[in-house]
This record gives sequence, C-alpha cells and structure tokens, in this order.
Amino acid sequence: MKTEIYYFSGTGNSLFVAKDIARRTNGKLISIPTMMDNYTIQIDADIIGIVFPTYYEPYGGVPLIVRKFARKLEKINSKYLFAICTYGSGSFKAINCLEEIIESRGGKLTAGFTVNMPNNMAGPSLNNSKKQEKMFHVWEENIDYISAQICARKKVRFHTPNVLAGKTFGLIRFIVSPFIFLFKPLTLSHLKRYSNSENMGYEEMLPYMDRSFSTNEKCDGCGNCAKICPVNNIEIVENRPKWLHNCEFCLACFHWCHKMAIDSIELKNTIRYHHPNVKLSEMMMK
Repeated sequence: MKTEIYYFSGTGNSLFVAKDIARRTNGKLISIPTMMDNYTIQIDADIIGIVFPTYYEPYGGVPLIVRKFARKLEKINSKYLFAICTYGSGSFKAINCLEEIIESRGGKLTAGFTVNMPNNMAGPSLNNSKKQEKMFHVWEENIDYISAQICARKKVRFHTPNVLAGKTFGLIRFIVSPFIFLFKPLTLSHLKRYSNSENMGYEEMLPYMDRSFSTNEKCDGCGNCAKICPVNNIEIVENRPKWLHNCEFCLACFHWCHKMAIDSIELKNTIRYHHPNVKLSEMMMK
C-alpha cells in the first residue's frame, strides 16, 4: 500500500522521527509547508501520516500550519490516518485536537503516537546532552513497535515514556489533562502583549509572536534564517532579518542561526538546540 508521511518541523525533532517512520514503512516523506499553496489537498496514498511538534497545549498543542493542512484535506474517509507528535515537557491534547479536525473533514485518525524529544525552550537543567541521548534511545526502542502498528493499520494510541517525568508521567497526564483548558486565559493574555489587540483569538494572535525576536551584533546577514523558516516569515532587509508576522513560533530561526545572532525575550535561558542527526540543508527543503 502507498504510504505518505507529511511533516512539520522547526528544530528537526519531528523531521528526524518522520524520516525514521518513512524508512520503516516505505513511505514518501513530504514537507507540509510545500502543500500549503493548494486550496484543497487530495492524497492518493492509502496510509497518511502527519508528524509535528506540540506546543501551546491549552489551545490544543497543534501548530497552526498543521491545523490549516488538516483542514484542507479532502476525500479521506477511506484512508488510514495516523499522527505522531513530538513533545518536550508534555503532550496532553494534541492528538485529540488533530483528531477533531480530521473528523470534521470526514476522516478518522485511527492511530496516534507521542514521542518525547528535547525541549526547544528548555534551560541547561532540562536539556543537557545526557537527557537528550536518553530521549533518542527511548525513541530507538519504540520505533519498531510504532512502525509495525502503522504497517498493520492498527487502531491504537501509544505514548513513549517521558524521560524527564519518568514513570510518573502517565499519572501527570491523567491528572492534568482535564484541567489544561484552565491555562487558556493565561496563554491568551501572554499573546496579547505581541498582537496589541484585545479582539483576536489564539490562531490570529500567535503569528505576532515574531515580535519577540531581535538580532544582536553577531548577525552577518547570511540569510539562513529566511531560508530555513518553514512559512517564509522572514525577509532580509539591509542585511538583517525582518519578521513578517506570519510566525509559527517553531523557533527554527533562533536555534539554527550559526552565529547565535537571533535573540528572543521569550527564550532568555534557553539552550540552543537542533537535532544532531538532521542537517541544515534538510531543514531548508521546504
């Protein structure tokens, strides 16, 4: 059966996972941003995978571009759809959120998986090399099982262990999930600082998070940030990046800058990180 794996990735974690799954399922790897100019999306493959990072869990945890992609899907009622979301600290509602969108398009999200990967907004205590290696090892331990479920078109929900929370993560997920929506007002209040609007919703405000970015004296105007941005939100003006307020807040520009010339007031103590087995050239293939 024909398999296609659609992915969105900022620091390379989701791309790495998508590549592994594509190899083991003989699937074709396709970047979600390359599909977004289409008014509607019809996929011929029998098995469709969607791989993405999760953030802003109080509002579902699914990146805006992945939501828009899923809302464009047509004629998927007979397809086997699965999703894999990578997360740093926790993933509570992302699979459910995407499932609702898929169902609104007449399809069914048959399988959902979560994968613990290094947090791209973490400081030294949470994102050191030993913990990163342990996360990669846990993923390696679970690849074959996840791939087998997909190839057999199984109905399943499976969460790889959270390295930071250990065995308590299942309990944390059970306790916190029903109350994650309580953080919505706090999240919305935070976003309003950048959108300068009282009347916008979450999906309208998030693109203005690029107002948190700035450049320092290390910037040499190389333009890599513009090339790597998955949504073409950056242009180079007078040898400096200019953000265009269509941001996904995936942090690709921040983490992949070879000069560490991009700063953000949201990321003061964040360790610069991108997946060690993903190349810059792969990230630029939008």
